[in-house]
Amino acid sequence: MKTKKVNTPGSLLSIRKIQAALAALTLIIASTGTGFLPTVFAGSLTHASVLLYNMNAGGTSQVAFAFTTGSAGATSVSLNFSGWTGGAAGSVNTVQAIATTGCTAITGASAVLPGTLAASGSSSTVTITGVTALSASTSYCAILTSASAVTNPTATGTYNVAVTAGSDSTTTTIDVISNDQVVVSATVPAAFTMALNSNTDTFGSNLSSSTTTGTTGITATINTNAKSGWFLWGADNNTGLRSPAQSYTIASKTPGTNASLSNGSEGYLTAVPAGGITQGGGAGTTSATTAYASSGAGNGSGLDATERQLASSTGTASGAVVTVKEYATIASTTPAASDYTDTITLVGAGSF
Repeated sequence: MKTKKVNTPGSLLSIRKIQAALAALTLIIASTGTGFLPTVFAGSLTHASVLLYNMNAGGTSQVAFAFTTGSAGATSVSLNFSGWTGGAAGSVNTVQAIATTGCTAITGASAVLPGTLAASGSSSTVTITGVTALSASTSYCAILTSASAVTNPTATGTYNVAVTAGSDSTTTTIDVISNDQVVVSATVPAAFTMALNSNTDTFGSNLSSSTTTGTTGITATINTNAKSGWFLWGADNNTGLRSPAQSYTIASKTPGTNASLSNGSEGYLTAVPAGGITQGGGAGTTSATTAYASSGAGNGSGLDATERQLASSTGTASGAVVTVKEYATIASTTPAASDYTDTITLVGAGSF
């Protein structure tokens, strides 16, 4: 005899609840695209960066790092240089120093890692302790300041570094290369300029046997980057004041020897007057050559066709100015003429 099973209203309600639950589970699986329920993970760090101050293979380096937290509360941070186990594989110094000064400028982080920080290395990991609880969604930075905080592997290539703050972590990548240095070459060309303020120099009055007469003077302005200084030389075409009409020369005093003119006795000379050199800018010390350093009107030395050094400096110059004057006196018998003339050549050079 067969028995007919009859569902009670309560049983139908239970079946319908189970069916609804299965339908909801099907929707969850479909929405995740997997056959498994989603797993809840710890928070992730973002914007993590690890900067080696020396990327050379086998080189030692300071390390700057930064990251942005996902969650709040972390009180420790670590950097794990994956695979760095010593020797050619790279190593982490057991003794570490840590600071935060300047790290925001280097990394772009908005805050320094807070707390009384201490760092130590073990195997391939640097651990930072003494961290004050971190805030969520905040970028932090610090620097392992020892010059040998890490020693890079001797093999070039990319390596992973795991950055962990509390239970949050992420992995970033660094590159070890053969040479991270760029040699910059430049040339500063030698420079020397000299300019005369005029190409004529006239005696202030007619020459006389009763007084010494001087010219207005000309100036030579010198600019040079010659580290060892500069020189100014002079030469005289006539070795004196020459009158073509009279075929007569008022002779220069002995060239290269300091002398003073005597009224009534013919003489002609060139001089750098006292205070006649100004250095301007630059590092040099200027001076007039002894023979041509004038102690006053009528004191100096003659010039001839040989280049005679008038002045010099021991270093560079920017706007150094040398004043050069001529002095003359005549005898009562010096032939009269209005065409007495002389041509003096002034040249200069730097000592590079």
